[in-house]
Amino acid sequence: MTLIRRRPPGQASPPEPVEPLRPGGKGRATPKRQQAREARRYATSTPSDPKAARQQSRDERRRRTAEYREGMRSGDPAKLPPGERQPERVLARDIVDRRFNVGPLFLVILAVNLLGGLVPVPALQRTVYFAMLAGFAILVVDSVLLARQVRRAVRARYPDSTAKLGRYAAQRALMPGRWRMPRPRVSREQGLGR
Repeated sequence: MTLIRRRPPGQASPPEPVEPLRPGGKGRATPKRQQAREARRYATSTPSDPKAARQQSRDERRRRTAEYREGMRSGDPAKLPPGERQPERVLARDIVDRRFNVGPLFLVILAVNLLGGLVPVPALQRTVYFAMLAGFAILVVDSVLLARQVRRAVRARYPDSTAKLGRYAAQRALMPGRWRMPRPRVSREQGLGR
């Protein structure tokens, strides 16, 4: 048996057998390794220069951040960061936005406390100080009740969810409606809109 056989010059090589396409196949031949390497090499647009690669990465991150920021301002769910798109977070935001929250009032009480501390009248300073303590206590109670309400609603609508949204809801409730990011989808008058 000879390993290398010479063919006479007039004889053509036998044609390669062609396999019919299998149903459910990808519809094209598997590329050779060299072709795949070439395709990968030119598919990535990362420059070979490390400095240029860092600059390109920085520009891409800035573009993505600007897109997320615009999404947060507009409230467009498609442009929100992935963490803000979670349905549990959307539900928590809607619950916070549809109810009356003590947080914005507490911010006013803090401002009054700051200004009241500048006035040299001890009785006024004491009154403002106790008003701030009472406001803080009411804020804590309101935050605990809000966290329980959000937890209960998320558990009812998404029973398999493991998201912890109590602090997220309480933090959002501290801000006045116009300052909240992402923008509120519902108003206090609309309700949750199930």
